[in-house]
Amino acid sequence: MAKFITGGKQTTINSTITELFPALAFNNKKVINDANAMEDYIVGLSRKKSLNTGASRKAFVDGGDVKSAYTFIDDMFRVRPEMRKEKLNNAVGILKYLYEVNKARPIEKVIWGYRAKPQGVPGSHAGDIFISYRVGSPKIAGISLKAGTAKSAEPKMNSYVRTTLKKDMWVKSDNQSENKLKIKLWKQCYSKLPGLPTSVNQNNYLDISGKNQKPNPEVAAAALRLFKSSVKKFDELYQIQNRVCRQHMCDLINKDLNATKEWIGQEFRLQTQGSSDEVPLTLVKAVGSKADEQGDKLAKLYPKINRVKAYLNKGSVQEWFIDVIAGTQKLTLMMTIRSDSEYREAKQKGKLGAYMGLKLLYRGYK
Repeated sequence: MAKFITGGKQTTINSTITELFPALAFNNKKVINDANAMEDYIVGLSRKKSLNTGASRKAFVDGGDVKSAYTFIDDMFRVRPEMRKEKLNNAVGILKYLYEVNKARPIEKVIWGYRAKPQGVPGSHAGDIFISYRVGSPKIAGISLKAGTAKSAEPKMNSYVRTTLKKDMWVKSDNQSENKLKIKLWKQCYSKLPGLPTSVNQNNYLDISGKNQKPNPEVAAAALRLFKSSVKKFDELYQIQNRVCRQHMCDLINKDLNATKEWIGQEFRLQTQGSSDEVPLTLVKAVGSKADEQGDKLAKLYPKINRVKAYLNKGSVQEWFIDVIAGTQKLTLMMTIRSDSEYREAKQKGKLGAYMGLKLLYRGYK
């Protein structure tokens, strides 16, 4: 039985299909109307080793991204067939969108923003692909792409708790925040694991000195024992872990308006189309083989925000909210902290095995 990829690797391949494939097709002036034709065309380019030549080369900033593209195209066939076809259909929709944009304002080329960004684009820009126009201003614009169903709400910011705490604005706001969360999680969650030796404490149960967190082997073993003996008690501790992380983020946000605004501005993929930004951003969602621009009320309210309030959804084990307020105007940002995967013996990365690495999502506003 074929073994298909999952998790982050699958996400990267899916994104490559919806971002790079329409860029390559557009730059080569190809009109493609179905998923099979899109797949055949891109695979043909790859097998001919022609990504680094002619019109295809316009889709890349540097050779590093060309090399990555060859790998990801090969790996496309390790994605489940139904998922692969869905993403290929999305790529067709995005290609159609690019041709519609081209009718209104001629496009010189479309660039994939995988690792390297085009000249003049900040490295932190949220664009997935970039449109370089033949004439007019701005010369270049970013497109943030999402793919889903008509009613689905894809996360507009996709990160992790510990990754967020290490962002410059939060380190500047409280340079002990990461360690404080570590201690809270010990006191309220991990110290409750049955059978831990007395040698394990709040200082050594988790090593966060490096890029990757490293749990004490005694803690990892205790978590596995609990999972095997009582999934119910294991999940009860996970709910505490999740609540502690959500409350920690709420506390950070509520005490520092400026850091919160900086975080939202940098990480929440605000649409800046029509603004004075040198490289504006447009949000585009693909559903099936159709893609449309999305509105963004948060982007319009953002410059005027003068108050924020973060709080838990007490009826949920993973949802929380941020009210952003400007005078009488208010939007409620829908946030989630959750496990990125299930916990199991073969892969102890989910739930309690995530420690400070639970997923942190901004899903939109209401």
